[in-house]
Amino acid sequence: MRIYIPLIQKFVARVFLYHTGLSDQLGLHASDLKAIQLLGTEALSPGELGAKTGLTGAAVTALIDRLEQAGYAVRQRDRRDRRRVTVHANPKKLGEIERLYAPQHRRMSKLLARCSEEEFRTITDFLAQSTKMLEEADRARDGGRVERPPRSKTKN
Repeated sequence: MRIYIPLIQKFVARVFLYHTGLSDQLGLHASDLKAIQLLGTEALSPGELGAKTGLTGAAVTALIDRLEQAGYAVRQRDRRDRRRVTVHANPKKLGEIERLYAPQHRRMSKLLARCSEEEFRTITDFLAQSTKMLEEADRARDGGRVERPPRSKTKN
């Protein structure tokens, strides 16, 4: 069990660096790439996107502005209620992102193909439970709020 924590920390660091490299290729912040992936093919209100990302309202507005300016997302007003706005990802840009990830997806598929059904279920369960634990840790850290409070400004 002692090997688990350092191994998972190294894995998470490599995943972060991989995603950061891809976001650099796309001209996006790493957090913007993650947000557009969370948005995916859904149409979400800014509040719903904020709930998924844990960003404050002001930070979500800035995020959507950046994604819109880069051509990755568009705001759309509801036809029946013009006050309601939803955010949609640009399908063409989602395709570009998927193409960048495709080589790694193929490598991961090859790796997972070596696993038995039981091993695959164990891996799937581990990932699902780990994801749930991280979501719960986010909520606990943020006092049960879905939306995180603004980050404090620190002096350099």
